[in-house]
Amino acid sequence: MWRRPLLHGMLAVTAALIWFSPGSIAGAHDDHVVSTAALLRAGVGPGREPVPTGYAGTVRVPQDFDTIQAAVDHAQPGGMVLIAPGIYEESVTVTTPYLTIRGVDRDRTIIDGGSQRADGVQVFEADGVAIENLTSRHNLVNGISWYGVHGYWGRYLTAYDNGHSGIVAYDSDYGQLDHSYASGSPDSGFSVGRCAPCRAVVTDVIAQDNAAGFSGANASDVAIVNSEWTNNMSGIAPNTQDAQADAPQRNLLIAGNYIHDNGNPAAPALALTYPSFGMGVVVAGGVDNLITANLIEDQPTYGIAVVPILDRNLWPTAGNEVRDNVVRRSGLADLALAAPSAGGDCFTGNDLSTSEPPAIEALYPCTGLRAFPGGGGSLASSMEALVRSIDARDGGFPHGDWRTQAAAPPQPGMPGDAAAAPPTLAIPGESVPQPYRIRPVDEISSTPGPTVSKELTVMGLPLATSWWGLLIGLYGYVLPFVLYAAWVAIGLWDLIRQESEPLPHRARWMLVVLVVPFIGPLLYFAFGRSPIPRQLRIMLTAGGVAIYAAFVLLGVVAGR
Repeated sequence: MWRRPLLHGMLAVTAALIWFSPGSIAGAHDDHVVSTAALLRAGVGPGREPVPTGYAGTVRVPQDFDTIQAAVDHAQPGGMVLIAPGIYEESVTVTTPYLTIRGVDRDRTIIDGGSQRADGVQVFEADGVAIENLTSRHNLVNGISWYGVHGYWGRYLTAYDNGHSGIVAYDSDYGQLDHSYASGSPDSGFSVGRCAPCRAVVTDVIAQDNAAGFSGANASDVAIVNSEWTNNMSGIAPNTQDAQADAPQRNLLIAGNYIHDNGNPAAPALALTYPSFGMGVVVAGGVDNLITANLIEDQPTYGIAVVPILDRNLWPTAGNEVRDNVVRRSGLADLALAAPSAGGDCFTGNDLSTSEPPAIEALYPCTGLRAFPGGGGSLASSMEALVRSIDARDGGFPHGDWRTQAAAPPQPGMPGDAAAAPPTLAIPGESVPQPYRIRPVDEISSTPGPTVSKELTVMGLPLATSWWGLLIGLYGYVLPFVLYAAWVAIGLWDLIRQESEPLPHRARWMLVVLVVPFIGPLLYFAFGRSPIPRQLRIMLTAGGVAIYAAFVLLGVVAGR
């Protein structure tokens, strides 16, 4: 990939540098996790905690204990904390393994952080904990979270208007999140990350009004299936980060999802999540992911985008397979592959109208001869996100505040009598994750609503942007193509008109100009005895490169 013309290579690196600087996509700031050493009990930890041989007793709130925390501290492995309807103004920390924490009524059993406490429920290195049938809201960090566990299950949960993410699992494996709803998060509604392999399933969930519906930093072996992602800034956004363990992100399955109408400028967001605005699925620096059988509609920028990321290292994408999706009405392109990529990204069988680069399935097929086996992609996709990254640096980009988002609508509770059902043991490899069936695209019901109009673009770059953004886009991306075309045209015209020079001399230099990429015209202007005055030749060549470099430098400085 880096054997491309130097000018294109410089632009690709610059675009990646600004667009994907450290933590520049949804899920960027997962480092808030506090030290758990004081919370852990000696001799226990992930994978070392024995599975109970039977159920323990049920502790009821508020009948037995006034607070959820007191009940959790009293409960035994294999037991359950059953919480009556009410608003509980507390933050709950769980270190007891194989515990079930269940609300009697999903919509009316509410843990409220009061916009001053960290996580609603946080599980630290306690294996097999299930949390279900309750709501967590107004927490400074996350609604519900698992950290460093072996086996977890979250189901029939609602998390809304929390200061970072809704429902998350970090450094954990063998888990499942299902039948849950998350909204109003400035990072992501759902997040599974920093695990390799994660061996997790996210299914039958709804995420809306978040910066990203799903974010997964360095997540691997996660199935994100049969869910709805709508009205977020971006839909599903797995990504690679050097700051986290287990890079790169790899082996996600994204299938059977309905992803629509993302690009919500009123959703809460961090400045560094804005570059992925309006993308249905964006794989940033990921490897060997499969995106298939999704219905993706009305994304303002890209339906599915496969893009590089630069943290401490440059992480180009590789081996991602995009097949058999239905992608409609995307503002810039239904499918996009951004440069630089490392090779193996492929597209086939998709129902689409537009792509960047054009004819993406012919250029990057999943079988047969490939035009660019070593990589490729479009610099326009990188430049589009570069401009958004710069736009966000002053905090003036369009976004909402998580503290003022709407409350979650009522959600269906767990089936049956929650109070009478036995505890749910999240036994890794046995009860979690559960088997799943991917629904085919023709079983996904499309919701009528506003559609996205196709944006007017120049060589893949949108014209509907700020004036300075347009200038950087045109000068930083379009100018190299214009310069090269001008150099070739002027060189050929100059040789044709030199009737005093021998014909073989002119033919040889024409061959150099036409055959030697980029350098050919420069060699002619320097050594081909061109009658064009020397000062004008210098301005045409070195001056054009200097102007390009100045705008690239402006982008780098503004993007830091």
